Amino acid sequence: MGTADQPRKTSRTRRGGWLAAAVAILLAVTACGKDTQDPGTSQKRQSSANKADATKTALAEAARNLSGLISSPGPIICSSSDGGWQATAYDDTFRTRIATFSVSTLAAQLTEIAQKAGGEKAFMRNLCGGKGDAGISPVSPDGRRVAIQVDFPDSGTPTHVGWLDLGTGAFADITERSTKKGYVKETFSDKYPGFAPDGSFWFLRDSQQFLSADANGRLSPRPISLACFSNGNEETFYRPVRLAAVMCPGTVHPSGTFAADPSKVAVKLSLVAGFELDVLARKVDRFADAPIHNPLSVKVAVRDDGGLRDCTPVAWINSTDLLCAGSSNDFYTVRIDPAAARADLEYVETIEVGVKAEIAPATEATIMSIAISRDRQSLIIAASEDATASTAKLYRASLTSPSGPVELGPIPAGVGSDLAFLGNFQKTGWE
Repeated sequence: MGTADQPRKTSRTRRGGWLAAAVAILLAVTACGKDTQDPGTSQKRQSSANKADATKTALAEAARNLSGLISSPGPIICSSSDGGWQATAYDDTFRTRIATFSVSTLAAQLTEIAQKAGGEKAFMRNLCGGKGDAGISPVSPDGRRVAIQVDFPDSGTPTHVGWLDLGTGAFADITERSTKKGYVKETFSDKYPGFAPDGSFWFLRDSQQFLSADANGRLSPRPISLACFSNGNEETFYRPVRLAAVMCPGTVHPSGTFAADPSKVAVKLSLVAGFELDVLARKVDRFADAPIHNPLSVKVAVRDDGGLRDCTPVAWINSTDLLCAGSSNDFYTVRIDPAAARADLEYVETIEVGVKAEIAPATEATIMSIAISRDRQSLIIAASEDATASTAKLYRASLTSPSGPVELGPIPAGVGSDLAFLGNFQKTGWE
């Protein structure tokens, strides 16, 4: 009885002890495994983290600088730099820098875009267009996206276009989205991408047709205005005006209905550089649809002191005054009646206008670039005696109270070669 009342010994305690010990050993082994992990894996993780941080920093810097540029009230100078090109905004005196952007900031992203697309090079077009004209902008109006073109080593391989979102770092390859694979393949070659004032993304497809894409990548065909049209100017910069591509960006009238197209004008037995008043409403869907001869337009010649004077149209100062560049690096304005632009001509019609005001006299200096202030009150001129930026000087000439150019000083420090202004016709609000 006494023996029977003693507590019965079981193996439960022993099994629990062994289980706890086993778990402890397993945890210890796991911890040791973590401590002895391949150092190469840790380094790779750290490298990836560093790369992600660098990408985030570069995108944020690019977005900040581009937003500063496009919102700048003053002139912008673009020039070549070691990393490609750079653009800097200044105050009206060119003494204070407001914002600067260098395309080298996006060098790593451009390389990655090209590699993923299988291309040789991805690039963002110079903000000033290389010529300081008012062509399609490579930056969206909100400064968040930049237009990218990807070229391939094989000239027969289609080029791609799309945009880089500076907020997310994602590249939207619009060309790749259009590609059809499978039994019937279809590929496209796209180029000259940019953004219209409404934020839509435009480009030229197969050197024939302009398309625009909304923020979701949905495509819409866009016509080509016959104003300033020639069969070779698909390689010039264009400007979206009323949902059509116009090939003379800088000379579109404020009304958006016609443009001043540089042309030779015959006056009796003389042939002078003048311009035509081309109506924008005449359009074609593709370059191949263009007529052999452009529609008739009113031709304009400038007569001064009884003789004829060359005029290459530069920009509209207002709804009636057009700025002309003469043949000797001179600038002057003429007054044009907008009603003279007509599309119902049955024969060639030529009109003559006089000089309204002399803006800048003839000079032997090289005019490197010009810009019109955003308030359209002044003409800014960069001129050099030996055609180099190092000796160039800046001048300002009034467009409203002409009295000759006033020297502002030398080109600001840090501006490289191949300088060009953005500001000739920027932010006009005439779209």
